[in-house]
Amino acid sequence: MDERILPFINDYRINLLNPLEITDFSKFETGLRPLFELLKNASDEEKLNDLITNDETFTRVDVETVAAINLFVGTDIKYDEKEEVVNMCKAWDDHKKRGIQEGMQRGMQQGMQQGRLFEIYLSVQEGDYSAKRGAEKAEMSLDEFEKAMSKAGYKIPELV
Repeated sequence: MDERILPFINDYRINLLNPLEITDFSKFETGLRPLFELLKNASDEEKLNDLITNDETFTRVDVETVAAINLFVGTDIKYDEKEEVVNMCKAWDDHKKRGIQEGMQRGMQQGMQQGRLFEIYLSVQEGDYSAKRGAEKAEMSLDEFEKAMSKAGYKIPELV
């Protein structure tokens, strides 16, 4: 390095904290405590749930910390930005309920799609229309359709 520029370079001391290495979070009295605790336990959903629902710290978390938690932990906890603090226990419960509702909706949609496919397979098997027309209705190539139909246990008349 050119020594002429050294007087212009600051040598600041920086303390780095690694949440994965911290064992005692009680030393933190700011929003770093809930953020670091959740970061440490983000990969274990059961621990995450226990932490949020059983630790008093999570009954009053400032909105900036909740925003950071959503960003860094990957959660989607809804909160009112006009409020100063969030009850993470309630927000977490609402988050889980939304997830269950979304899962049920997806399951119903998939079930309806599967039912429609089975109806198409049955119509082709019974000769109501050709495998080519069935593939068109199912929005698949003929080869994909025939494989899917056979895999589902239906017989294609041309192949019988």
